[in-house]
Amino acid sequence: MILKPVKLGKEALEREEMLRDRKSCKRFGPCGVGEKALYLSSFYFQCRYYLPYKGILRVYKRVAMSKGGFSRKGVFASIPYLVVVYDNGVEKQCTYKIEEQVDQLLSYLKEIRPEIKQMSPQGEMRAAERERNRKRKPKPELTAEAVALLHTLREAEAVLEERPELYRELSEAARQKRQVLLIIGERRGSKVKKREEAVFTRADRAKEEMERFLSGREAFPVPARYAHPVVLRRMERIVKEGGAADAAQALHLVKEALKALNSDVEVSREEYDEVVVVKAMFQNEEYR
Repeated sequence: MILKPVKLGKEALEREEMLRDRKSCKRFGPCGVGEKALYLSSFYFQCRYYLPYKGILRVYKRVAMSKGGFSRKGVFASIPYLVVVYDNGVEKQCTYKIEEQVDQLLSYLKEIRPEIKQMSPQGEMRAAERERNRKRKPKPELTAEAVALLHTLREAEAVLEERPELYRELSEAARQKRQVLLIIGERRGSKVKKREEAVFTRADRAKEEMERFLSGREAFPVPARYAHPVVLRRMERIVKEGGAADAAQALHLVKEALKALNSDVEVSREEYDEVVVVKAMFQNEEYR
C-alpha cells in the first residue's frame, strides 16, 4: 500500500505537484530528495512525510551516543540519523541503518540546494572556533614542491568527483568487508559463507573499477585502493602544516594517524565523520 505523504510544517505543495515530485524523487534509504521537497520516513514507512524546501532551515547528520557508539571515543559502532529543522526550529529525526546513505543524501542535497545549511548550530560554533584557531596558528612557508603537491592533490580530488559513485562504493564495500572479517575472526576457523564471499567479491570489484577509471591518469597521487576525497584532503592538511613535501610521505602520515585511532582515542565529531569513511579501506589492506 502506497500512502500519500503527510505535510510537515507550514509550507505545502499542491497535491498533484507533490505526488509527481515524490514519484521522481531520488531515494537514499528510507528518505528521498525531490525537486520541490524532502520526503522523510516515519518509524514504519519510507517517505511518509514531506517538507517543501522553502520551509527547511537546516539538514544534517546526527550519530547517536550509545553503548559502543560515538561518545567522543568510540569511532565505529553508531546509530545514524538524518535531522531536518524547519519552520521556527521544529526538528524531525529519521533513523538510518546505513550511515553512508545519510552522507549520500546530504551530498546530493548540497548539489541541488546549496543554500540549505548542513550543520547543527553547535557544529557551526565548533567550525567557527576551529577556523579562528587555524587563522591564529602560524602558517609554515611552503616549498615550491609542497605548493605543486597541493595542486596535484586538488586536481586528483576533481578527477574523483567525475565519478563519485566509484569512491563511495569503494568506501562502502570496504566497510562491509571489514565487518565480515571481524565476524569470521570471531568464529575462529569456520567456513566462509556464500553471502560473505559476495561481500569480498563486491570489495574486489570496487577496487578493480577504480583501478580501471584511474588507469589512464598520469601519476595519480594515491593507489586506487585508497582513492577517496577524504584521503586526499587529509594529505592536503598535512602538506599545508609543513608535515610533508611529497605524496608518499603525506600518505604515510595519513596511514599512521588512522592506525593510531581506535576506540580508546578521543576524537571530534568532524574527525569521526572522516575516519568512518576511510579507515576500513586501510585496515583491509593492512595499511600497505
